[in-house]
Amino acid sequence: MKIILMGLGCLLLMQCKNGKPEQTQYEADTVSVLGDHRFEKGLSLKGTNSSTSPTGKYIYPFGGEQEQSVWELAEWGSKYQLSQEQLETVGETKIYRDPGKAISFAQQGSHVTMTVTASQEYDAPRKNNEAWPHLLIEQAIPSKPLLKALKGLLLQFDGRLVQNEMKMTAEQFDPGLHTAQFQLFLNVQDLNPESPAYGDYLWFGIPFYDYRHRQAEVYAAQDVGKGDATGKFIYSLANTDFMEGSYHDGEWIRVEKDLYPFIMKALEIAKERGYLKNSALEDFRVSGMNLGWEVPGTFDVSFEFKEFDLKAIR
Repeated sequence: MKIILMGLGCLLLMQCKNGKPEQTQYEADTVSVLGDHRFEKGLSLKGTNSSTSPTGKYIYPFGGEQEQSVWELAEWGSKYQLSQEQLETVGETKIYRDPGKAISFAQQGSHVTMTVTASQEYDAPRKNNEAWPHLLIEQAIPSKPLLKALKGLLLQFDGRLVQNEMKMTAEQFDPGLHTAQFQLFLNVQDLNPESPAYGDYLWFGIPFYDYRHRQAEVYAAQDVGKGDATGKFIYSLANTDFMEGSYHDGEWIRVEKDLYPFIMKALEIAKERGYLKNSALEDFRVSGMNLGWEVPGTFDVSFEFKEFDLKAIR
């Protein structure tokens, strides 16, 4: 009887491995909310202009053409577009490269390097209201965790700045217009179909690197500055909120931080400033993310990262 009951327990509550019970993700307190950590299903290309997305084209660094891609690759504002035909293999690393950008993938450690060569993208220093090149990996988070069902959202990230070269003169550089930023944004969205503001959202930012600031301060304002700006509220953390040190030093830095209290604070501030006014806090979910470069200045830059994850703590 004991043996039978133990067997039923393994089937109903957990998986058994080598004769020992092993928890499934449904029994664990913490579970990743990202899909396809190793990029095995490829990336859907969104193109170089948000008004023409999607393109119906893909890159597959590790095969998998039969799979449905979880990841997307955005190249807004670029003169060039990456393609599967550009694939290079160097050892175990898969590289896609055009004159203005490059992105490489290594499955070990889910290692990604993202490069923007803005000196090939700009004919002259960027002016006010002009578009700028982006290189972003994005995904709609499959589980879209409900914030009220969480007690934490853990960010894990190992990163290093590889290249940082300004390709404009000091006289041309205007810090109000020009920089290079490597950052993570989460889309925090009202997804209650019964809500009068169903679909409304804010951008929640984690600024890993900004050319202008060794230590960035909190930024809370409307998304503006280019023709296709969303007009939604942005709340971006200070570096000291989530990490020690600075990526300006070019050294590997490990980030491990619970973002949940900061997200709740961002929602409260957005409401205080007149945003999200028709949405209730209990209706918000983390619905998507993007990570990578925005380069509104003439800079040649590169950043590498590994072991990136977002984990819901329930």
